[in-house]
Amino acid sequence: MQRVLYVSLTILLFSAVSFKTFAQRQYGGFYTREKINNLQNNTQKYDWARELRAGTIKKAEPWVSKSDEDLWAMVPGQNTPRCIDVTLDRIAKGPKILGCLKCGMDVLKYGNYPYEPEFEDKPWKLTCPSCKSVFPTNDFGKFYASAIDERGQFDASKGDKSLLFNEAHPDPKDPMHKYGVDDGFGFIDQNGRSHRFIGYYVWKKWDYISSGLSMLADAYLYSGDKKYARKAAILLDRIADVYPEMDWKPYGDKGWYHSDGGIYMGKIHGSIWETSIVTAFADSYDKILSGTVDNSELYSFLKKQSQEYRIGEKGSRALFIKNVDDGLLRTAYKAILSKQIRGNQGMQQLTMATCALALDSQPETNLWLDWVFAADGGNIPGLMITTFDRDGTSNEGAPGYALMWGRLVTQVAERLQGYSAYTKHNIIKEFPQFNTTFLVAYRMAALGLAIPNMGDSGSTGTVSNGYADPKFIAKGYVFTRDPEFAKAAYNANNNSADKLGRDLFSADPDAISKEIQKIGERSGIRAEGGYLMSGFGLALLENGRGNSGVAIANNYGRTIMHAHPDLMNFDLLAFGKWLAPDHGYPEFATNIPSNRDWTGSTVSHNLVFVNEKPQKEVWGGHTKLFKQVKGFGVFEIDGKKAYPDLKEYKRTMFLIDAGADSNAYAIDIFKVSGGQDHLYSFHGPPGEISNSGLRLTEQKTGTYAGENIEKGIAANGFPQGYSFFYNVKRDLNPPAQIMLDWKVETGYRGLKANENIHLRMHSLTQSNDIAIADGDPPQNKPGNPKKLGYVLMHRKGENLNSTFVSVFEPYKEKPFIKSVKRIDNGDESQIALEIEHTNGSIDYVLYNPESEKLMKLPNNISMSGNIGYLRKQNGQAVKSLIINGSSLSHGNMNLKSDGQIKGKIVKMNKNPSGSGWVLVDQILPENGSLNGEQLIISNKGERDATYTIKSIKREGKYSRIECGPITFAIGLKNPAVQNSKDPYANYIYEFEEGDSFSIPSHTEWSSKK
Repeated sequence: MQRVLYVSLTILLFSAVSFKTFAQRQYGGFYTREKINNLQNNTQKYDWARELRAGTIKKAEPWVSKSDEDLWAMVPGQNTPRCIDVTLDRIAKGPKILGCLKCGMDVLKYGNYPYEPEFEDKPWKLTCPSCKSVFPTNDFGKFYASAIDERGQFDASKGDKSLLFNEAHPDPKDPMHKYGVDDGFGFIDQNGRSHRFIGYYVWKKWDYISSGLSMLADAYLYSGDKKYARKAAILLDRIADVYPEMDWKPYGDKGWYHSDGGIYMGKIHGSIWETSIVTAFADSYDKILSGTVDNSELYSFLKKQSQEYRIGEKGSRALFIKNVDDGLLRTAYKAILSKQIRGNQGMQQLTMATCALALDSQPETNLWLDWVFAADGGNIPGLMITTFDRDGTSNEGAPGYALMWGRLVTQVAERLQGYSAYTKHNIIKEFPQFNTTFLVAYRMAALGLAIPNMGDSGSTGTVSNGYADPKFIAKGYVFTRDPEFAKAAYNANNNSADKLGRDLFSADPDAISKEIQKIGERSGIRAEGGYLMSGFGLALLENGRGNSGVAIANNYGRTIMHAHPDLMNFDLLAFGKWLAPDHGYPEFATNIPSNRDWTGSTVSHNLVFVNEKPQKEVWGGHTKLFKQVKGFGVFEIDGKKAYPDLKEYKRTMFLIDAGADSNAYAIDIFKVSGGQDHLYSFHGPPGEISNSGLRLTEQKTGTYAGENIEKGIAANGFPQGYSFFYNVKRDLNPPAQIMLDWKVETGYRGLKANENIHLRMHSLTQSNDIAIADGDPPQNKPGNPKKLGYVLMHRKGENLNSTFVSVFEPYKEKPFIKSVKRIDNGDESQIALEIEHTNGSIDYVLYNPESEKLMKLPNNISMSGNIGYLRKQNGQAVKSLIINGSSLSHGNMNLKSDGQIKGKIVKMNKNPSGSGWVLVDQILPENGSLNGEQLIISNKGERDATYTIKSIKREGKYSRIECGPITFAIGLKNPAVQNSKDPYANYIYEFEEGDSFSIPSHTEWSSKK
């Protein structure tokens, strides 16, 4: 009913708008007179602004030099086919992708979209970047010109078919005469498969047109020269002519591929990418509107076109504005409602807001903006609760997609802040929890260097913190003036405020930058140490800084929405390289074996694959422990929901400083209880693997799935992913302890020949059999290695209980660990490791899940607690630590602690737009000693109810714990609850009052203190 109301009101409002109204609208709704004047004044005041102006004008020169006729003719219509892959066919039998017509799959190494058309030098042609073949072989430009109808649009049925031949083989009797010929709908090969060269070209051409339009619009803004506005307006008017008829569905129904999310909807593009191109069109329109005043040359040209083609009346500014308002903006509005324009959350909301401001016609504009917030529209208030987590990410699992929502909604907030006629909503003030989005990517970056390549994100081993954009972080400061955003932006910008917060449209463009500079100079460098991001689901442990540091990144968040079923997968960053690299973005994010069975499945990750089945898709795991102190970090994650039929699926990981060796090592304890088949899969960096302890026999043919199973075929009678392991070598009777050493190959993400980097794995688990095999990461991502070396440790048995214990040692030149031993009693309930370093020091690491049970070792070490650590040098204890325990002793060293803090949640703040605080039934210290620790609440829900403590204040017999500007609400009840006394009765929360909580505690000792 609400949607019908929107459409009806739009029609009503449209009919009431006169040509006089169109003519009176001089400026766009966002790019106002004041903003444009400030921009142009700044280009006169500042050298950097003059350089921007010159660069912008230079970019626009190729476009402004085109004739009006050429610009107008560039815009394709509905009947000019388009798609984003030359051969991918969603309904054809056989291979989904064929690659290049000449060199086949070799082209895929150049990426998902390998062809880059040369629009000016090679119109209507694609050049294969691998074999350099050029397709189509016919002169499609001539055929296109012959097929232009009375509306100026391409109609293949009207084209001159005699032009459809291979120009290199003009003789009709030549068997190659029709080879590679494309009439717009593809060349059909001998197997009946279509190679859609023109379809791909037209997709790219639309983006080329959008880019050129933006360049012209920007050149007008900077210069005020109406010649740029005229050229932009010609493109916009022609786009508005064809846009109402644009519909992707007829091409999607053919099995062609675009960004439609599998629903075959869209207009120019698939529905997802349609958001971006329409937003760009509307933004350009908003920019150049003032440049269409008194532009007689523009209207004379448009009138001439309307006399030559059947495209309706043209020839005045009022008719131009009416055409763009109706043909582009109002058509886009209707397409958003019909979901022809619909992408990842935030996309359609931004498109609507941009179109609304470009329209700038009341009350219509405000009605469209209301849709952005309406429950049956853009639903920003609802999404803030249901899909936006306390770390600042959405409900998607891969970083790029998870961060997207916050960045898009930030643009919506900026648009609204710049439009004084709309006052109903202020996103930043209404939803204080949204502000975490400005810091989330900064916090994700391990050692400040690299955001993990989780899910459909990045590529194999890519080291990049590009998402931690200092300019975006600075926007958080612009909105809130919170100095934390200024500090982070300054640090992320290489300890500089240069260009941060710069506003080209402000009278004082660098006012914010000056404020950030003052704050940043006082803040110092990025803090050392890891983070727990329990909302997103990322546990980071760090030791050291930058390229000289070591970090573990464990993904325990979403395994849905562009994520993979890889709950609790980890990667290890050392020497500036990912040494246990996730595959990253799959070859193609579609339902094909290389994605479904391999990159997008459990077994290709560093995990335990249970009962030969991948993990279940879930929201995330639950934190049981997180503690990071200088030189020592540990976390424990419960991932049972990924395998709900198991008794236990839990991972505990440590990162421990190696002391004088200027390095660190990691420990992995992976406990699995239940089922009958456990396969611990781990891969290191690309490079040769040596081993100690294994007697391997080479499997002559086939894959891990079987000697007769070919590499890469879809799972059929064997487990997913097993056919992707090849070059298999097995030990069918392995020892309980082995060592593997990966020597990182030269060239891996820039590794130089003289950098002798290794990763050693000390495994201390008895397996039934162990295999070493190769597996290929996606081969269509530039820079990805050819293969990765896997170890597959297999255990089987009824009601199986497995504890996989491993120590990972990254090193350069020489190892720093001499030996690793299990010194516990072997019953798997308690784990104790003795790790001897080459410098003579010895570390003892104790893990006791039943923390109240005494753990006593033969070497006179005893502990009552969960985690213990002791370092000895020259036979004497020099360092010790206990977590969640009461005592750790060895000889004369007796470390005491108060133990884990436990209690109940008495009350919580249920206001979804308020701060996150709880009252607990314990008297807690107010001195700041617990600030930064984790409040771990035992809940029954799907989400992790773990929160970082910001402050504690006593309130009577209770303590109030502040967790920052977050909300505990995660949804709304359906059906709604009628309760007039409780305004929050309809909300669903991550936990309930009365739930138990714990706060980890630790005590450490050093002989140096």
